[in-house]
Amino acid sequence: MNRTHLFKSCALLFITSIAVGCSSTNAPEVSEDGLNLKVSTRSTIAYKKPDIDFAVYDQVQIMPSTVAFKQNWLRDYNRNTATLSARVKESDVIKIKQAVATMLDEIFIEEFSKGKGYSVVSTPAANTLLIKPSIVNLDVNAPDLPSASISRTYTRESGEATLFLEIYDSVSGEILARVLDTQGGRDNGFYQWSNRVSNRADARRIIRGWAKTLRTKFDEAHGK
Repeated sequence: MNRTHLFKSCALLFITSIAVGCSSTNAPEVSEDGLNLKVSTRSTIAYKKPDIDFAVYDQVQIMPSTVAFKQNWLRDYNRNTATLSARVKESDVIKIKQAVATMLDEIFIEEFSKGKGYSVVSTPAANTLLIKPSIVNLDVNAPDLPSASISRTYTRESGEATLFLEIYDSVSGEILARVLDTQGGRDNGFYQWSNRVSNRADARRIIRGWAKTLRTKFDEAHGK
């Protein structure tokens, strides 16, 4: 196992730790690929290359995102479903992943397009940051699926997801930063009807928060 695969295996362990709400992530101060630990909380782990100056990057390239469900989500969800018609199919999982990935791509590009002092580009070049976002551990409590029967599902919260984001120099391929952050959907303390509209609203809110936080940090590096 090479160093990159080793770190990604460790990253998956951190994701699991965050997802179950551990009080301590036990993240190392220096990652396998030389990044320094900057944030370590119950929900967030962030690493950054020492002495990196993001102000020298005047372009941002955002790679197409990927989405992965929580391990055994499909099996566990269907196990707790009373009727066959309400069970999730593999084709449903693929559609949900595609929809979430498309939403993430659109929101990240939209948010970074608001930045001042840099532009969003589609190809690598000098002084260009390459951002690779992905969502892992996606956990949807009540997916709104096509069904012949009339039914409603009520939940306190819509689910949870973890952002796994890496930032590279687009030319050299050098890793500059890595972020893991877990966020949950709405929890107002009481049960509400969960459907496609509410699920999408929660997903957009979470993704928008990730994109805005990252873009704000990049704006600050450019003195904006």
